[in-house]
Amino acid sequence: MITLKKIKTLKPRVQLRKCASQAFLASKGEKFEEEYILGLKDIVISLELVSDKAYFEKAFSDLLAGNLKRGEDIYYKCLAILGEEVADWDIIDSDNKLDNSIRIVKPHYLLLDRIRSPYNIGAIFRSAESFGIKHIYLYECGDITSPRAIRTSRGAIESIEYSIINSLAEVKGPFFALELGGTPIQEFSFPTEGTCILGSEESGVSPECLKLANDSLGKVEIPLHGAKGSINVSVAAGILMYSWN
Repeated sequence: MITLKKIKTLKPRVQLRKCASQAFLASKGEKFEEEYILGLKDIVISLELVSDKAYFEKAFSDLLAGNLKRGEDIYYKCLAILGEEVADWDIIDSDNKLDNSIRIVKPHYLLLDRIRSPYNIGAIFRSAESFGIKHIYLYECGDITSPRAIRTSRGAIESIEYSIINSLAEVKGPFFALELGGTPIQEFSFPTEGTCILGSEESGVSPECLKLANDSLGKVEIPLHGAKGSINVSVAAGILMYSWN
């Protein structure tokens, strides 16, 4: 158990996160002294990050009165303030982060090639966590630290190894690109180990990355059967990762 004194020495966002974690543990039946719960409440409502102080006054009072469910409510409310929600059905560890111990990680890598939207980046990370992606390279992409990317990833940005690269020489091959004009996905021979390149929302895979793929394993495409000529890159990425598995 982290002490109240220790929590108070941390940065405000970390203070809120730690208080949320302790409230979550209380909701699962871990026993805390009344003084400790009151101390958590005082820390939370003292933070400038928190505007709805009346909510936490009531929620902590309910928790002390034996309504353990309120501990979960406090947890999710704090994460919402931080922009770091996790879904109700996620499996989390004792630190209230996604439980990496259950992940089956494969030698599968993604290279995000100039993907600008924080939403798309976060959504790709979220799917990548579920499909066992080992590492994600970001090449001239949008800001992975933006609140929108973090919120959309639902904790996955903290769970998957990633690197922001300046040179394609840093990327592990062999390579293939998800791009129109490639082998239909149901016919493509996926490698046991390798890197899939996902291109930007506007122009697809860049010429330099496309050359990387063409000199290696080539292109794979998702056949479409409607009037739309393409689908969202994060949706396409999810289909690709499922097929690769």
